[in-house]
Amino acid sequence: MDEYLKQHPDIFMAKKELHYFGSDLPMKNRISASEYSLHFTDTANKRIIGESSVWYLFSQKAAKEIYAYAPGSKILIMLRNPVYLLPSLHSQHIHDGNEDVRDFETAIQLDEERRKGNKQPKCVDFTSLPPYKDIGLFADQVKRYLDVFGKENVHILIYEEFAKDPETSTKGVLAFLGVEMNHSIECRVINSNKKIRLLFLHRLIKVPAGWLKQIIRIIIPVKEARHRIMHYLQQKNSTEKQRKKMSQATERYLKDFFADDISKLEKILGRELPQWR
Repeated sequence: MDEYLKQHPDIFMAKKELHYFGSDLPMKNRISASEYSLHFTDTANKRIIGESSVWYLFSQKAAKEIYAYAPGSKILIMLRNPVYLLPSLHSQHIHDGNEDVRDFETAIQLDEERRKGNKQPKCVDFTSLPPYKDIGLFADQVKRYLDVFGKENVHILIYEEFAKDPETSTKGVLAFLGVEMNHSIECRVINSNKKIRLLFLHRLIKVPAGWLKQIIRIIIPVKEARHRIMHYLQQKNSTEKQRKKMSQATERYLKDFFADDISKLEKILGRELPQWR
């Protein structure tokens, strides 16, 4: 959706995943207020100015912090069936260097230990990795935004409906934002699933040890050259591939785990989610 909105001439979307808000999120590198503002300097003649940071939903503080910064904001939330969101998130964590357990079913079994601060992977983005199942408990997360901004200023998309008919979903967002809907937007697939060939090499590139960084800087002193080589190695070490299916037992366990929260979410949204059942 971020990519689609960028195509509209009346909309400016800043760099993705700035994560300026959400002071409770265990992020390693948080940008300052002045750094955040620099991402919105090229907004001339734009009616709508926005940014997309997915962890704002999970944060318990982001909604109030966004409201304090810009009380007139409109909020877009896209929700995916948590049973299938979690393996997708696990794949993304692997790709981003935030997870070192390749098998999804093994990784979610570490939730309780990781909540206690144990068996944490060495992450690129987080000081501690949020437990997977906590992320999919959407009811309270959505309610926070509805309570702070009001229903009229929050537009909620269901990912499965968006994936089936992205054009209609995008038109609904444009209507919510109050911009013309006659501009052509190419609704192509963005960020398909990636399979890492050699996890140890990927982790070495993403989270190298300090001594290795020093050696690489001596061998390749030019920063731009280092980045080009690392980018080339990352590309060669990953391929687009359909995600491995979870076992029926794990799927049933997750469906049972999220059932009550989905019912609670349906009451909050005032609609049923049969595609999640």
